[in-house]
Parts: sequence; C-alpha cells; structure tokens
Amino acid sequence: MRMHDMRRWPRVPAILAFVGMLLGGASGAVEAALTTKSPEVLKAIDRGIEYLVSNGTSDSRLGAYALAGMSLLTYGESIDHPMVAECAAKIQEELKKKEHNPQELNDPPFDIYSTGLSIIFLVDRAPDKHRADIECLLAYLRKMQKPHGGWGYPNLETGDTSMTQYGVLSSWKAIHAGFNVPIDSIERVTLWLVRTQDPSGGYGYQGKIGEDNKLVKQIDVKQGLTAAGLGSLYICSDMLGMTKKVERRDDDVPHALKEVKPKENEPGAPKVKTSIDSQLVHATEGRGNQWFAQHFKVDAGQYNHYYLYAFERYMSFREYCDKINDKDPKWYSDIAAHLLEKQAEDGSWKGECGVVPDTSFAVLFLLRSMRKSLEKAKNFGEGIMVGGRGLPKDTSKAMLDADGKVVSRPLLGPAERLLAALADPELANIDDSVNLVEELPADKLDTLMAKHGDVLRRLVGNKSPKARWAIVKALGKTRNLDNVEVLIYALTDPIPEVVHAANEALSRIRRNLDAVALPEKFTEEDRRLVIEKWKTWYRSIRPDAKFEWTESK
Repeated sequence: MRMHDMRRWPRVPAILAFVGMLLGGASGAVEAALTTKSPEVLKAIDRGIEYLVSNGTSDSRLGAYALAGMSLLTYGESIDHPMVAECAAKIQEELKKKEHNPQELNDPPFDIYSTGLSIIFLVDRAPDKHRADIECLLAYLRKMQKPHGGWGYPNLETGDTSMTQYGVLSSWKAIHAGFNVPIDSIERVTLWLVRTQDPSGGYGYQGKIGEDNKLVKQIDVKQGLTAAGLGSLYICSDMLGMTKKVERRDDDVPHALKEVKPKENEPGAPKVKTSIDSQLVHATEGRGNQWFAQHFKVDAGQYNHYYLYAFERYMSFREYCDKINDKDPKWYSDIAAHLLEKQAEDGSWKGECGVVPDTSFAVLFLLRSMRKSLEKAKNFGEGIMVGGRGLPKDTSKAMLDADGKVVSRPLLGPAERLLAALADPELANIDDSVNLVEELPADKLDTLMAKHGDVLRRLVGNKSPKARWAIVKALGKTRNLDNVEVLIYALTDPIPEVVHAANEALSRIRRNLDAVALPEKFTEEDRRLVIEKWKTWYRSIRPDAKFEWTESK
C-alpha cells in the first residue's frame, strides 16, 4: 500500500479532564510507571532500532526511507551510519532523476507524505549537505499547496488533514534549519486548519469549509486525524509567534537566552505581526483539547502507530506552547505499555502502514522525538522560527482578501534591507538584520563582506544567541580565511548550537566537513581539544596568527 493511500490515519487533542487523564491523572494518581528512561522501554527501542538497521530500506517508498533514517538519527546514530546514508541516497537518487527540478516532481514517488518526511529527514541529517535536495522539495511542496492552504490529492480540491500535517511539520523543521518558507504559506494553512475543524473540536479526513467560514460537520472525525490537525495548528501558532510567553520552569535554560525572551503583552516587546487573530487560533486549540479530553484512546484501531506518532507531536507542542511542565506524563506510560505489549519477536511493530513505517512510528513515539526537537529549538529562545529565518518578523503588510486568501505586498530584497540596517549605528533590529545575512547567497555575501566585514565579524560577540548563530553560519559560507580567527572564538560560545555552527563553518572553509569532529553533546574537554586543533591548523597556513582572546588571559 502506498503511503499516500492511507486515507484514514488517526488524530488527537487535550484539556480539562484531559489534564487529569493524560497529564498525570486525578488527585491521588500514582507516578507514571514507564518513562523514556525505563529499562524495558530502552530495550524495546534498541530492538526496534536493530530491526530498522537490518531492514530500513526494505520498503521502497521515499517516506519509509525517511522514517527509518529519522528513527536512527533520533536514537543517536551518526549521520554517516550506513543505513542512514543509504536512506538519504535513495531519496537523492529520485531527485537526481528529475535534475532537482521541482516542476518535474510528481506523485509517485513524491506524494505529500513522502515529500514532507524527506524534508524532515534530510534537515535532521545534514541541512547544508542536503541544501539542494531540501530546497527542491520545499519548492515542490509550495507548488502542491492548495489555494485554501491545505495539502491534498492532486485530483481533489479539498485539503487532506493527514497530508497537511507533513506539509506543516516539514515547514517548521526547514525554517528552524534556516530555509525560507513564505509567510503566506503558513498563514494560509493556519486559516485552513481553523476553518476545517469539526464543531466538536475534532478533525476529519477531507476538510470541508463552511459558508462564511462557519464550522461544519466533518467526515471521519478520529483520533489520528485530530492529532494531526491539532498538532499542526499548534505548530503554526508557534511559527506565527502566537506561543504564550511566560517564565519557563526549566532551570537549565541558559541565562543568555532568558535575556532575549519576550513576554506576552510586555510593553515594547517585539511581536510577530500577522493578520490572523491569535485568539481565534487559541480558541480552536481549546476546542481540540476538549475533544481529546473526551476521546483519548491508547489504541484507536486502524493506523494506530501513525496516530501515536502524531499524538506525541501534538502533546509535545501543546506542552511547549501552553507551558505544561510534566516530564513523565501518564499518557506516555499508558501508550508505552501498549507498544511494549505489541512489539514482535524481531523487534518490529506491524500495522496498516507497513512494517518499516509502523516500527519507525513506534520508535519515534517511545523516544519522544518531537520533544527532543523542541528542546533543541528552545536553546535559541522564544520565537526563533519567526525571527527572520524564513518568516519575516514584520508581517503587518499581510492581510486577507475578499476570498479569505492571505496576500502580502513584496518587501525589499535581503541585501537592500541588510545594508539599510547596517547604516543604523545602533543596529536596532539586530536579529532581523543578521538573519538576512545568513539568507544571502555566497557571491552576494562575499561582496557584502568586502564592504562590511569588520562589522559583521564583530556580531559574533553580540548578546543575541540568534544573531551569533546566524552570523557564524554566514561566515562559513564565504570560505574566507580572514573569518577563521573569529570562528574559532565562536567555539567558546555558551550556546551549544552556536559552537556546532562554528565548527561546521570552519570545516566548510577548510573544505573538509569531517576535518575536526565535535560530539553532539560535547564536554568542556572536547571543546578545548577542538579549539586547539583548529588553532594548530590555522597556524599551519598563517604562522603569525594570534588569538588575542586566549593569549591575553
């Protein structure tokens, strides 16, 4: 069965009784029996991974390759793991057949499921290495988006809730990795998700839009589809800057990030301006959460593993957006117990989606894959998805026309806006300006560096983590040896993502992506050794190089 023929994959929401049932139970409830660290859960994950390592390419659908690769990467395997590399190569082969021309892609093999999942996998694996692949798939995804905002079958006018979730999730992933996704695309799909909700709060299969945008009864309202629709709406609200801003309870958040964290309704706090009323979106989320309070199931029947993967995504975004602090929720324990019971002797899970996809869905749920992605994203502070990387922070010119379509007036080009910002001695809109630098192609960046190199390099020491990350990425594009010293300095940054970006930038300048390995979760000793290796290399080609920031200590 082809992945895009799976027409009735399930969904999920939550609140009120859901807060009690799914987020820890009523008063007197015992602590969740199973967590992501439980030995039996870890053993089940290991067995599932072993199956995927041996059988990850046994399903010839692109989406299946992507899911297997995503599972291995989330588990912690290297981007160069043989199965991960083979899954990526299978997707690249199909893109090469079409010469990376999005106008030539078609279904099959590029159904919306496979396209979205491929983007997610390639972004997770190596966004710079796969830039051409990802940009081609993103362009195709934009081409296939319906005028009303949803994604669906080419021969139908309606949007498909199941497909749309992968258009939304892949857009979020791409934006976070620095790719451009038009604000129009996100606003249109947000409105489609608002308009196609069932009056009960659930979501159906083929979204129907009522007259005058009134909610109408949807067909096949189920857990899997509701999880897909509601999770997508939470993701869109995050991309549009509608996430509630409150003080985090996470004591591990770096102080530097707390300094740039805006609060809702704080005078003078930067906001994403969109024509969509955030209260409308939050009300839609609330109805969905109410629906799940009444209809949550551990086993929803058909396409259950697909549903559980969507449910974990929905709950992870709900926890993040609504600031729910429950690291070991009861719903995870209940579902994990069900999955452990259903795991086959060979380590796989079997269902209607196919053994590789179903096993991947189960593994990704048990790993809490979406929570992992969000934890990584949160290291950059609130609102990074809309801070200029893909979605412009100022979208005040975006509005709805008479037909309900989101339209935007064109903005100045990135180079023009950046030069105007650089002319401001105070560099007031630093995040917007620096993100524009990162968007520039290498040739234009070289021209810009020739005029403003000193100004740009000084931004590596800016107080904004977003600015530091973006400028480090940009400096690596130029492959200019004059940038090496400041990039080595960036290896001392307190934010791990900035450190990894600096190491990747240095590797690009050296033209060897594997030149100096830096573990994903590096220690201070790892950092020290990496810095020494880069200093040694740089002095081998520039013996007079001085690192004043260390030598002055």
